[in-house]
Amino acid sequence: MMKMPSTHGWLLGIMLIAAWLTAGCGGGSASAPGNGTKGGTHTGTGEKTASASSKGGNTLAETVLRVGRVPFSNSSEMFRQHEGFMKYLKDELGVKEARLVTASNYEGILGKLERGEIDIGWLATLAYVDNKAKYKLKPLVKPVRFQSTSYRGIIIARGDSGIKNLSDLKGKKFAWVEKESASGYSFPKALLYEAGIDPDKDFAESAFLTKHDAVVYNVLLGKYDAGACYDDARKTLKDQEKINELTIIATTQDISNEPIVCRDDLPADLVEKVKAALLKLSYENPVHRTILENLTEVQGFVPAADSDYEYVRKMNDLLKTHLNGSAK
Repeated sequence: MMKMPSTHGWLLGIMLIAAWLTAGCGGGSASAPGNGTKGGTHTGTGEKTASASSKGGNTLAETVLRVGRVPFSNSSEMFRQHEGFMKYLKDELGVKEARLVTASNYEGILGKLERGEIDIGWLATLAYVDNKAKYKLKPLVKPVRFQSTSYRGIIIARGDSGIKNLSDLKGKKFAWVEKESASGYSFPKALLYEAGIDPDKDFAESAFLTKHDAVVYNVLLGKYDAGACYDDARKTLKDQEKINELTIIATTQDISNEPIVCRDDLPADLVEKVKAALLKLSYENPVHRTILENLTEVQGFVPAADSDYEYVRKMNDLLKTHLNGSAK
């Protein structure tokens, strides 16, 4: 028969184990590896968060700056394209590392900002407007593309279609890009509402073609009477004679390019350093140009302010009003 250990021996063993654990762990606690905690000083991997390392004059040398973005290509290609950008931020800011963090959608990016898992987020224009107040987002900069900091949505038709204005679209076949497209759906749809047209009821047929150039080609070929796209997707036709066969019957106001934002608890001095580093990137500099072009045809950055998105906010509110009205 197995002999059971004495009570005194068992208690002594427990006490020795407890003493060893206390000495080894220092009595503290650490976050799970890879999970940042908002406002914390470490990520669980020995890395300081951007929020903590810049407080009290501490050096950024141990800081990992995390930049969040929704992939515009497959994940491995996305990380490869951002290598130069991350290295630039690391060297310019003097941080231990600048790291790209991805999420499958903008809701994911916003959640990571809220939880302190990223410091900077590259948002879509509508995602910013919808969530600015809820997440207390601070816009830093916005990209320059095609020598412009904004773009427009347009509604096109064939010049020989007899369609001269928006009211002529009732009973016609209409092509959209996709529901996530500001210039190829949201803002042209708001234009139609302003003109007294309900795009969910007044078209004979409508379809989402997923790409701007697909809308252009299908309207040109007469498969759809009109369509919405960005200004000016007609240039994808290359042939000027073909371009001239299409006419613009409505145009949105300027839609400000999407903002890069930061968490509201990111220290002001670090915010200014990040902003300055982004503004310093110059398309005239050959090294910078390569970095910028890998970020989706970006030619540089300019300061962004919440007031840049007033038109977006107005049109977004209009869309929500009609959506709520139709749901009643």
